[in-house]
Amino acid sequence: MNDNKAPIGRRYKEVTVKTAIPIWCASAVWIIAALFFPMYSVWHIIIAALLSAAVGVIVKLILPKETKRVEVPFASGNLALDGIIAEIDRADDALENVRSSISDASPSAADKIYGIREQIGRIRQALINSPDDITSVRRFINYYLPTTVNLAEKYKVTLEAESEGENAKKTLSSIEAVFDRIRHSFEKQHDALFENDAIDTSAEIKVLETMLQRDNLK
Repeated sequence: MNDNKAPIGRRYKEVTVKTAIPIWCASAVWIIAALFFPMYSVWHIIIAALLSAAVGVIVKLILPKETKRVEVPFASGNLALDGIIAEIDRADDALENVRSSISDASPSAADKIYGIREQIGRIRQALINSPDDITSVRRFINYYLPTTVNLAEKYKVTLEAESEGENAKKTLSSIEAVFDRIRHSFEKQHDALFENDAIDTSAEIKVLETMLQRDNLK
């Protein structure tokens, strides 16, 4: 099974996660200092402050840096495109959540969901490359995508119920079977986005050939 969680076309970066541990350690110095010093002398306060700052810096330096991967938000300046991409990304995230949670219990269904996500990623990239195609994917965005997410989440809930009943088994089987048809349909949707490009390219080639023939360059 493919465990690659990064959807096609989406960008991520590593960021350092800040921790409050150095602050807690520095604060603890004041508590410890109060046990040993009367703290009514200015020098006692100064010593405690210096020790507190030193402990905070030292702990910050010796603690291993923790990082996490965060997504770089897509922003093209085209509000319609950005909105569509955001919807696609939300659906893709929901499918990935299902895929990762069922990967052990049902690897075959998880693989099929990943195949669907691959096609979603290709559609996403095609729209970024040709924003004019947005109008042709309205049904895909408004119906097919959310319905696919709903079916995937229904599969997850049914699987986690661990029911041995025939109805549960039938539900799981029927949803998993439709995953293949969904992937194929999304593949066709992706291919359809290139239909206009193919027509335009064909027309451009025809014009070129006509001009070459007219100028005796063919």
